[in-house]
Amino acid sequence: MGLLAPICATIELHTDLAKRLARGQKVSPTFFLGARAVIHHEPLGVAGFILPWNFPFELGVKHMIPALAAGNAVVQKPSQANPLIGELIVRLFAEAGLPKDLVQVVHGYAETGKALVDAADTICFVGSTATGKQIMRQAAETLTPVLLELGGNDAAIVRRDADIPLTARGLINSTCYNAGQVCNGVERIYVPHELIDPLLVELQRLIPRLRLAFEASGDDYELGPFIWPPQLEVYEEHTADALAKGAKVHCGGEVVRRGGGLYWPPTLLTGMTHEMLMMREETFGPFIAIMSVSDDDEAVALANDSRYGLGASVWTRDTAAGEALARRLRAGSVMINNAMQIGGCATLPFGGDGDSGVGRAQGEQVFFHYVATKSVMTSPGSSASLWMPYGPEAQRFFRGLSRTFYASKLGARAAGIYDLIVGRPQL
Repeated sequence: MGLLAPICATIELHTDLAKRLARGQKVSPTFFLGARAVIHHEPLGVAGFILPWNFPFELGVKHMIPALAAGNAVVQKPSQANPLIGELIVRLFAEAGLPKDLVQVVHGYAETGKALVDAADTICFVGSTATGKQIMRQAAETLTPVLLELGGNDAAIVRRDADIPLTARGLINSTCYNAGQVCNGVERIYVPHELIDPLLVELQRLIPRLRLAFEASGDDYELGPFIWPPQLEVYEEHTADALAKGAKVHCGGEVVRRGGGLYWPPTLLTGMTHEMLMMREETFGPFIAIMSVSDDDEAVALANDSRYGLGASVWTRDTAAGEALARRLRAGSVMINNAMQIGGCATLPFGGDGDSGVGRAQGEQVFFHYVATKSVMTSPGSSASLWMPYGPEAQRFFRGLSRTFYASKLGARAAGIYDLIVGRPQL
């Protein structure tokens, strides 16, 4: 239920924005005196969405809302892992009163996605970096604008003054939420040498409280089975690689098969280094991977040593110091004493740099991905006296414009005003 609030906030934000921009956005005509300058935002046509298997409903609906608010039609291709979610989204938009067929769904595999990229006027893709690059290459052939929300390998920096109980709970939440299948979940944690042991004690106290679905009755559990079975190969490869290179597993580390489902329990590791796959690639699972560092500077350098740049977090009692560290991190979003949940804040842009994507898929900024910007300027009739062939006053008038608006000294500006008056256009 907690995922519904961001959707509702997104509806409000983009409904208000669309109403505000409906008649155009009036801007200053600068030195074009007497002119009227207006920016109009017009829909591109059909917005295509290629959606992931994690959070298929929330990410589907939330990403479509700005496109619809901007006046576009929508065609979505849900993941082949959960196609019925796409059908549900179509039905709910129709029940909400949208015109028939304004939101449509197509099903299939890679070939269907390729056809949608060719047919749509703009594309939004949420998924892996590898597929995102393929889509961008294909879209380049038709110069179709793309918005790519891709993978991450988000870093958490624990400062010496961190609140250990709060930090431990926050790290567990941001690594294990949705069984770790979150693009901006924490995947690597940098901790000062002296805090490793106290943090481990707290983590080992809390982790056993997390229940897998088969261990609980009803919906009273924290981790369900992971959604995409091929992900098991990644989990096992990254775990084996870390152990072979000196890491220690304190809990978890092996798949659990129950009732037809695949479960990966919370896995706590220490002794991590940047030679390990888990610290370089996206694991996308409930892994609490800790690396020892000497200070904030080393932590920032290691956090930025990544081809990804989606999100990051800083854990500290000194919020000012945390915000200063946030400015040094190469990431599209940074949270202080929290992680991951920034993706639910509808007013903030969301996306990353590097292999984490192109563009921002949240906040007012995303609205402009789905529109063509048209500039309209209405000039007064007096402008005609400045057209070719030039009259004797034109040069003086143009000189006056430059001086009046941009001269650095007051005297030059005054002289410019005089030139404007003397050389002003006359019909």
